[in-house]
Amino acid sequence: MMAQQLKSFQGKVNTGLQTTGEAAKTGFNSVYTTAMNNPKTASAVVLGTGVAAALIWIATRNGTFTEMRKKILGRVRRAPAKSSRRIRSAA
Repeated sequence: MMAQQLKSFQGKVNTGLQTTGEAAKTGFNSVYTTAMNNPKTASAVVLGTGVAAALIWIATRNGTFTEMRKKILGRVRRAPAKSSRRIRSAA
């Protein structure tokens, strides 16, 4: 009985994946056809992809925000405490 339930579930999953794959393929074909018919659209897609890649590179080249915070906190904690030197007059 358990094997039959698993086969039934597997069949439902396969059907869902096929439907999802077909929808993705249809959507991609629609976008591709539009891009090929309009050169401005194709150039905008390429430019947008380049800008997005550049932003991701800039955001990750120095590490994440948490890593930067840890680096700065480490520097602050390692810094020697500056003692204030008072000028004492010999009066």
